[in-house]
Amino acid sequence: MREYLVLFDVHELNRKWFEKNYDALVERFDHRFVAVCDQKVVDSDYDLDELIARVEADFPLERVSIEYVSRDKIQLIL
Repeated sequence: MREYLVLFDVHELNRKWFEKNYDALVERFDHRFVAVCDQKVVDSDYDLDELIARVEADFPLERVSIEYVSRDKIQLIL
């Protein structure tokens, strides 16, 4: 159980860092997926599958958060 809590904390730190730095990220990575590990961008790509393939070769995926960056507001309809 403790392992899951640690991973939750890791992702929460990455998420907070991502939100805090979103404006700077959108200037550099607009319309790309961004991989964040330990509160820093480790890779980005327009193609999610290609990004995941590269990232998982160098980092444990359970410690990486991947978010889409876009200047445009995305609307989800469920």
